[in-house]
Amino acid sequence: MANLNKDLVLKNVQNLKNHLTDNQVQSLKLLENIGCHPYVIKLTTFNAYGINLTIQINDDLDLSKSTAISTLVKKGSQNDQRTNLFDEFLNEKIKTIDPKSDIFMIKLFQKSQNYVEKNFDKNDEILEKKSSVRTKQIRKKTDDEADTSLKKAPMKTAGDVVNRIQWDEEINKEFITVGYIDRFLGLKECSFSTFDWGDIVLADYGALAIPEHRISYFKFKDEIIWDKKSRLDNIFGSTGSGQTIRDVIYRLENFEFKPKNETVSEQPESKPKKIETDNPNYFISVPINSFQIKSSFNLLNSDLLEYNDQVENFLVPDSSFHLTLCTLRIDSEQELNQIKELMNNSKEIFAQNFPIKIKFQGLEQFYKKVLYVKCYGELEKLENIHKTFLSQLEKKNINMAGNYYTFVPHLTALKINSNSNNRNLTLNDFVDESLLKKYENFKFGEEIINRIQLCKMTNIIINKVYPIEHEITMQ
Repeated sequence: MANLNKDLVLKNVQNLKNHLTDNQVQSLKLLENIGCHPYVIKLTTFNAYGINLTIQINDDLDLSKSTAISTLVKKGSQNDQRTNLFDEFLNEKIKTIDPKSDIFMIKLFQKSQNYVEKNFDKNDEILEKKSSVRTKQIRKKTDDEADTSLKKAPMKTAGDVVNRIQWDEEINKEFITVGYIDRFLGLKECSFSTFDWGDIVLADYGALAIPEHRISYFKFKDEIIWDKKSRLDNIFGSTGSGQTIRDVIYRLENFEFKPKNETVSEQPESKPKKIETDNPNYFISVPINSFQIKSSFNLLNSDLLEYNDQVENFLVPDSSFHLTLCTLRIDSEQELNQIKELMNNSKEIFAQNFPIKIKFQGLEQFYKKVLYVKCYGELEKLENIHKTFLSQLEKKNINMAGNYYTFVPHLTALKINSNSNNRNLTLNDFVDESLLKKYENFKFGEEIINRIQLCKMTNIIINKVYPIEHEITMQ
C-alpha cells in the first residue's frame, strides 16, 4: 500500500511539472525526508505576486492529509494576514480533492492560482528595479556600442524540437515534415516518421538518419513551425512570433477538425482550391434549438462541474448551439452584403436538401482541447450544402479562411481557448475517464434543421450568443 501511495505522489509531481509553464513557476523541487515528512514540494511560483508555496506530504503518503504553506519572497511587501488566509483556503481545498487522483497537485495549483489572482496585488518592485539597472547600463554606452552589445535571444535547437515531437502526444507525427540538407541532392523534405531519431552511430544500415546541424526547418502540415535560417520557433516560442505548437495546432484546427481515428488526405475532396491564410471572422451554420438536446447538455455540464468546477469557464452556452458549415473572412460592408445576396439567391438550391434530420449521440474530442457530441443521420445533406457554399464563395472570390480540412459536423460542448493562461490545459484537466464512458453511447436528442445563418465570431463564453447577420428559412 505504501509503495502504491509513493508512486501516486511521484506521479502527481511529474504531472504538475508537465502542467506548469515557465512564466508561472521558476522552479519545482521535490525534497525527501525533511523532518517527519517523506516528501516536501517547494514551488517558486506566482512571480508577479512574490509568493512561494510549500506542500508537505504526510508520513502515510495520503495526499488528503498534505499541508500547504505560503511564504512571501520579500517580507513586508504584502500583509502577512493574507498568506494566513491563503493557507487556510488551500488546506480546506486539499480535503475536497480526490486523494487517489494523479492530478491532485494540478487541481490544488489551479485553485491556488485562482485565489492569488483574486486576492493579492501584483508586486512589480523587483521587475522595475531590474529594468532601471538595465536602462542605466545601456545609457552608459553609445548607440553604436549598444547595437553591437545586443545579443540574440537563445533559440531552441533542432534536437530540442525532435525530442518535443517524440514525447508530446498532442503533436501528430504524421503531420510533421522535416526539411534537411542532403549532401548530394541539396534541400529535401521527408516525413518525420521516416527518420531514425536514435544515435546516428547506431542507426541500422539503410536507415534515414541525419545529424542535427543538417536540419533546416520543420513543418506542421503546410506551415513552417521551426526554421533555422530565419530563427523562427513556433514550437516552444523561444524566438520569432512567440507562438507555440499548441497555438499553431489550435489555430489550424479551430473550426474544421479531423478526428484522430480518421485518415486525413493531403487534398480532401471538400477542400476548396482557393484558401486564404487570414483568420476567419464569420461563419455559416445551422442552429440547434432542440429542448431535448439542451436538457441532455445540462446533465453533461452538471457532471463536468462536479468533477472540476473550473470547467465553467470553457462550457459552450446552449444559446449558441450550431453546426458549422464553413468559415470565411469579411472585411467590408460590401463583402457582407455580397454574402447575404449569395445566401438569398442560392435558397432554391439549398432547399433541395431540406429538411435535415440529425441525431446527436456519444462524445468525442479534438486534440485534447475540444469536447463535442457526434452527429448521425442525414449528414450527406449537410455535406452537399457545405460543398455548395464553398463553390459559391469561390466563384465570388470570397476569402474562405479557416476551411482547411475535411468537413466534420459536430456540436461543441467544451472548448479550451488557446491563450497564454490556458496553453497547458487539456481535456484531461476537466474530463474524467468514467464520465467519457458514461456518455459513450448517450443519446442527446434529435434536431430537424430548416434554417441557415450567417454569424459573426465573438468570445462566446463572455457574450453567450453569436450575432446573427443574416438568415434564410426553408419552407
